[in-house]
Amino acid sequence: MIRFISDGALSSCCTFLTGGRAKRLAYAYNESELLEAAKDGALVIGRGSNILFGDYGYGGTVVVNRTSGIAFEERTCTCASGVLLSELCRSFTREGREGLTWAVGLPGTVGGAVIGNAGAFGGCMADVVQAVCVFDGKGVARIENEACGFAYRQSAIKGTVVGVELRAEKGERQAIETAAAQTARKRKESQPQGASAGCIFKAADGKSAGALIDSAGLKGLRVGGAVVSNKHANFIINDGGAKSGDILQLMRTVQAIVYDKFGILLAPEIKRIGAFT
Repeated sequence: MIRFISDGALSSCCTFLTGGRAKRLAYAYNESELLEAAKDGALVIGRGSNILFGDYGYGGTVVVNRTSGIAFEERTCTCASGVLLSELCRSFTREGREGLTWAVGLPGTVGGAVIGNAGAFGGCMADVVQAVCVFDGKGVARIENEACGFAYRQSAIKGTVVGVELRAEKGERQAIETAAAQTARKRKESQPQGASAGCIFKAADGKSAGALIDSAGLKGLRVGGAVVSNKHANFIINDGGAKSGDILQLMRTVQAIVYDKFGILLAPEIKRIGAFT
């Protein structure tokens, strides 16, 4: 049975390290607890790597998915939705399995990565997902890849992801280790450190959001403790003491300037949850 905390701090549940408080907060460590949360209508989240919680909090129940478990078979891998994507990548590399070297270093959980069809360096979750098990309000249903509605940084999956089945073909381990190391190096060289939610905006009209923001001269633009990274323009960093309102205002400013200069409205990759000013 899940144990709830009243007036729980949401800043501890997201990678921006901002946000107010939830009416109730809990952690689900196994499938039974996860299903309990889903049946009760709680907001189930992963590690909050694509969320901006409002400074005035969330008036409902938030449950953080911490379920675990990875199992390999001959050509597939089954994985609990609360497993960190980084942990899954390490397991694929250790087992000499192909398909996830592009994802090395990506934050968040497997469940969140599937719902948002996370991707990088030419790969995405849609390429490796075989099926998804989802609690749809009535029971747990198995959804095959073709029915997931995968598109650029999104899917049609509704409900709470409980587990994922992935293609995991055996490959040449040394080549996989080399490719994983190359991805880790590229990510370190191109992406900033610090409290952020990764890329803030989706590519638009076939153009990189980071390139558009950079071309608009917005690197280093600041609102309070939130700043557009000088290393990668599509990252907003909590530079210390930022409020969610600072981040949201900076996002809106970036959108407005890019639209004014290029006529392109950038769509956020992250979700806003809770009450803002």
